[in-house]
Amino acid sequence: MEPAAPSMAEIRAKLGAHAPKLAEPAADVFAAAVAIAFCAPREGEVSLLFIERALREGDPWSGHMAFPGGRRDRADSDLAATAAREAQEEVGLRLGAPLARLDDFENTRNPRVPPLVVSPFVYELGRLPELAPNREVQSTVWIPVPWLLHPDAAVDYRFEREAQSFVFPALRYGRYTVWGLTYRILVNLFALLGRELRPAP
Repeated sequence: MEPAAPSMAEIRAKLGAHAPKLAEPAADVFAAAVAIAFCAPREGEVSLLFIERALREGDPWSGHMAFPGGRRDRADSDLAATAAREAQEEVGLRLGAPLARLDDFENTRNPRVPPLVVSPFVYELGRLPELAPNREVQSTVWIPVPWLLHPDAAVDYRFEREAQSFVFPALRYGRYTVWGLTYRILVNLFALLGRELRPAP
């Protein structure tokens, strides 16, 4: 029997006890942070917030699904402040203190992106907020956690660049496809919760 989707109580307990693996700071590496926002209304499923990035020429993540986030600013006191600031700027979401921090992610596997370390921070919301996407965000979507773990969500995503074709594991929800770095973060997130994302058929 497959484990049920994690409750918010389980998410709090397991992620709160996690000691994240952090990358060594380096002068030639950019630091960035993303906000993983769980919403757990009193009635309904636990969901995760995703953004669909706007189509922008020159943006290596143009049109991709992602978590709110971006590079650290000199004015940010720490990387958690970066995640919170980016969430407010990109979707108008005000966040309090993070529930947990996940492992850092080095190398985005995108040759058009300079060396980068991404630090994911987890937040909990008690109700669905009103969001106000800025020009960097094409749309937002709350995806139920049970669906992310459902076998029917798993797909292969084919990506073409410079006459080469690549196939990546991905998750699909309606017209949205989550792959790449965001997918890798999800794999780590659910592994910490004792769950495994399904391989594509």
